Amino acid sequence: MSGYRVVGGPGPTVADLEELAYTCRLLEGAAARLDTASWALMRASQACDPLSPAGIEARRVLVAACAGPRSPWRAADRLRDLAAALRQTIELYTEAESLAHRALRTGVVVVASELGERPLLAGTLAAAAAGAVTALAGGVVLGSVVRSAVFRRPDPFLPLIEHAGGRLVGWLPGALTAGDRVELEMLALGSFVRSSARGRQIPTLRPVSEGAGILFGLVPPAGPTALLLRANPPQLPAPRNVAAVLDNVARSYDREPTPLRPGTPEGVISVQELEHPDGTRAWVIEIPGTEDWGLNDVNTMDLTTNGRLLAGLADDMTDAVLDAMRVAGIGPDEPVLLAGHSQGGMVAMSVAAAVVGAYSVRAVVTAGAPDVPGRVPAGLQVRHYRHTEDVVPQLDGVPNQTSANVTVVTRDLAASGGPTTPTLVEAHEVRRYVETAAEADRELAGSPGVRAFDAAAQEVLGPEGTTARTRQFQVTRDPAVVAAQVPTIRPSS
Repeated sequence: MSGYRVVGGPGPTVADLEELAYTCRLLEGAAARLDTASWALMRASQACDPLSPAGIEARRVLVAACAGPRSPWRAADRLRDLAAALRQTIELYTEAESLAHRALRTGVVVVASELGERPLLAGTLAAAAAGAVTALAGGVVLGSVVRSAVFRRPDPFLPLIEHAGGRLVGWLPGALTAGDRVELEMLALGSFVRSSARGRQIPTLRPVSEGAGILFGLVPPAGPTALLLRANPPQLPAPRNVAAVLDNVARSYDREPTPLRPGTPEGVISVQELEHPDGTRAWVIEIPGTEDWGLNDVNTMDLTTNGRLLAGLADDMTDAVLDAMRVAGIGPDEPVLLAGHSQGGMVAMSVAAAVVGAYSVRAVVTAGAPDVPGRVPAGLQVRHYRHTEDVVPQLDGVPNQTSANVTVVTRDLAASGGPTTPTLVEAHEVRRYVETAAEADRELAGSPGVRAFDAAAQEVLGPEGTTARTRQFQVTRDPAVVAAQVPTIRPSS
């Protein structure tokens, strides 16, 4: 299945689905089986009757098969040599790519940091660049006007200029976001903002969290929030796999009611209580992403929460999910799976780090979410789904962070049956991630890089016959609603 890539998890650090690393394991497994066959042939030769003509002939044939030029152990050695050469090629390629990327990132950080330390120079360069662009555009327009005046008719080059301008406008967004460019742009922005702070700042390859802390430290405190338990919420289906969990995340977004389904207000968290056939309980918490692009808005799923999560600061949504877990009655030993899309994925990771020792969070799954600052708790299994064309996961300014218990499944939409040239919205939409998770569940089942997470998730989701009860909680800063309750003052206040 081309277009998918799994990084992290147990085993090799990279398991490509094209798939060189997986091929190495197949070759080594085949070599081990050939060694077993060689041993079996040798034992068979030793069991032959050394006195009978048939036994002598059988032993001669078996010994020849064991020691000949096409013997199993010789073939096994050749397979192991091939696997070793292939592994070396993979390692060299990965190391070269890593060194080149690190060098590029270092250069971006150094330049952006120096410009941040010298705001006058940065302003001069920005003004010069803006002036050059303005002069170029003005020259083109002036030329068209002059030609029209001289020839007393519409400029014959005007249609060409309009066409070129239209193509430039269409090309520019893709050019600015292709590949890992957003990651580098955020790296530059974070370095610049961080270095503009008082005093000399030592450059770092992880400047975005500090830069976000400086910017969102200027935002006035958000008001108090209230957590409301919805009456008669829609009962979401009991998820049988990760794709179904993300589908329930999608169902938790705000939406208008229709004759076929109830509506969902904005700012809703879904908490599913799962009852396994043996009577044990488990929990799935599904958190949507950004629903409001304002600052300190009524809906806490807003830009303020995004910025504070990127900065590693306390935020309303993390605290709201903790409140929802408490109100739902989750037991300290009952397994929990947290899931979120975009901002919701960052909230899920923040909650998992906050509840260590209080709740038994076994797994976290995110879709289209950046990494949040901080360490992943020991023993927690994490899977991130990301699209190559999605710029949102790059907003942290760092490459994918993986380990033995953190796996990143990346899909190239254009190469795997998605839109040929997906827009920024298409690449990030939650329904597209549900589709990606469903295909990955089918194609990656049993692969070494995904087994540990699958086992942890299945412990929560349970076997066939598991039932679900859905509670939904609405988080709001609406002053009228907050005034009617005992206000909860969030840390972000």
